[in-house]
Amino acid sequence: MRKAVPSVLIAGVLVSGGVVSCGTSSEPAAPETSAAVEAAVPADQQDTLVPADARTITNPADPQATLVLFTDYQCPYCAMMDTLIEQAKADYGSQVKIVVRNYPLPKHQNAEPSARAVEAAAEQGALEQMAAKVFEHQQDWKNADDAAGIFAGYAEELGLDMDQFTADYNSDAVKDRVARDLQDAQDLQVKGAPTLYLNGEALPLESGDYSEIQDPLDAALGN
Repeated sequence: MRKAVPSVLIAGVLVSGGVVSCGTSSEPAAPETSAAVEAAVPADQQDTLVPADARTITNPADPQATLVLFTDYQCPYCAMMDTLIEQAKADYGSQVKIVVRNYPLPKHQNAEPSARAVEAAAEQGALEQMAAKVFEHQQDWKNADDAAGIFAGYAEELGLDMDQFTADYNSDAVKDRVARDLQDAQDLQVKGAPTLYLNGEALPLESGDYSEIQDPLDAALGN
């Protein structure tokens, strides 16, 4: 049975008929919508969109569709989108591969450190749990000078191995993964975060309702 996610869950993201994203420019600008991204990823860039080692929150053995999210953990609209992605996981996780890519916009002071915190947690199987923490507490760390200490506190609350978390957070491997995701987003000309692709096609999000993810997924799955 199809589940409805009230659009009130992302109240405040609707401006001039479009879902506002955090754009790439550091200058004040008119709100951007996800419709601003390129409509489709060319065949020769599919590996850029979904690398073999991309992080997934669902990865069925025989996926019937692939949903890719580019997210910035300091972007408030990405925090709101997270609710919809978790609903999509609950509804379609057995059929759809859901991929999460980092898009830490350079204009956000702690976007890159927060991405590293989520990646470090992912090394212990806690990607979603850390993502939920950083999204829930954005206001506490977004302008903090000691964001690393705050993220370590979240890791401790989640019961992670702290020696491993600290080592991974500071590792070249995690830093390189976040940097690669950012470069891939730029190569794909992703205009802002959050941005969603379904089977290589950008999803226009204009109302902020879950149906804008649900309906394309149903169509792709033949539901």
